[in-house]
Amino acid sequence: MKDDSFHRYQLKKEIKFLKSKKGFHTELITLLIPPDRKISDVSNYLKNEINESSNIKSKLTRKNVIDSITALIQRLKTIKKAPENGLILFSGAIPQGNSPGTEKNELYVIEPIEPISNFKYYCSSEFWTEPLEEMLTEKQAYGLIVIDNKEAAIGWVKGTHVEIVKTTSSGVASQHRAGGQSQRRFERLHDEGIAYFLNRVAELCNEIYLAMDLDTIEGIFIGGAGQTKNKFAEGTHFDYRLKDKIKDVVDIGVGGAEGIRALLYSIQDKIANVRYIKEKTLMQKFMYNLSKDTGLITYGEKEIRKALMRAAVDVVLLSENVDLYRVKAICEQCNNTVSETVKNSDLSNYREQISMESCKVCNSSLYSIEEEKEIIEDLAELAQESGGTVEMISTETEEGESLWSTFGGFAAILRFRIDS
Repeated sequence: MKDDSFHRYQLKKEIKFLKSKKGFHTELITLLIPPDRKISDVSNYLKNEINESSNIKSKLTRKNVIDSITALIQRLKTIKKAPENGLILFSGAIPQGNSPGTEKNELYVIEPIEPISNFKYYCSSEFWTEPLEEMLTEKQAYGLIVIDNKEAAIGWVKGTHVEIVKTTSSGVASQHRAGGQSQRRFERLHDEGIAYFLNRVAELCNEIYLAMDLDTIEGIFIGGAGQTKNKFAEGTHFDYRLKDKIKDVVDIGVGGAEGIRALLYSIQDKIANVRYIKEKTLMQKFMYNLSKDTGLITYGEKEIRKALMRAAVDVVLLSENVDLYRVKAICEQCNNTVSETVKNSDLSNYREQISMESCKVCNSSLYSIEEEKEIIEDLAELAQESGGTVEMISTETEEGESLWSTFGGFAAILRFRIDS
């Protein structure tokens, strides 16, 4: 499985589904197979586990565990070699009712988005999804610091999320003559106040960033107006482990929390691998083409579907909030098909409605549901067939929120103009 926003979305869905599966006893098996592990060795291991399972006292539990292992062995016979990231298989006796004896074996195979390092056989009353969940955890983070003589803001960006952890003010008055004080004395007190402020901010940064996993902090960027940011970056109170991670010191004209946004804009080319930046860049490209009326964008589910059918789509932008299904019904009398987009919450009503409708071709009332597919999966398949890609967009950015609230969660960037 590729490591991109669409496949991460799919994996997140699969994890949620697997976590919903519960057994009465330790009858659910999770099997992690590294890419370099021979399938024949795994099969032999499982055969040995069948022998070990014969010692289980409960007759029903013993049967369920052996059935689950046997299902794994049978599935492995269809696999010659593990994919480049390995495989994770889930096999278990899932209750179909509220009492023991109603179990039915279910088996699921997932190709992970990251390589599996170790072989693992795990038996429990639920599937072990932690390895997959760990893969979804964003591992790259960048520290963001905005500082000037008046205030400072400390935060970070990770994945699609920007967090402003702390804002603080210096409390130091501007440099001008105060009544009753000599200018020299005022300047000395001012400089002492700024030095104290810089040290205090450095201590806050040490406290915030050292509490994070240092290995995940790819770099730290410092922004601000004037020379204060440079003095801060060169100061001695910044922990040496963090000082080594400073990537750049950037001039920006805005301070405080708003300065964090300005800093992100200034360094976006340097952190282009961060999902937050990728999403903003894609949506900004869409909005630019929209404002310039270039004809190289479209929006709305029906319009995107038409563009996909003409192989005109380069990138489909879909909001993570979209919760729709594409339902295909077929007339059993004449094979006439009807496809509709339906809200997830309205699926039950639509099934009932279609069963009572008459076919517009032969007038029979023999419609039946042939397929129900999430709209995201449906459009992704169409995009793949036409050489396009799908990008899932969160609502963490202003642009992502606009995709959902203004465009209904559907937008696309086109390869070429198409006639409406």
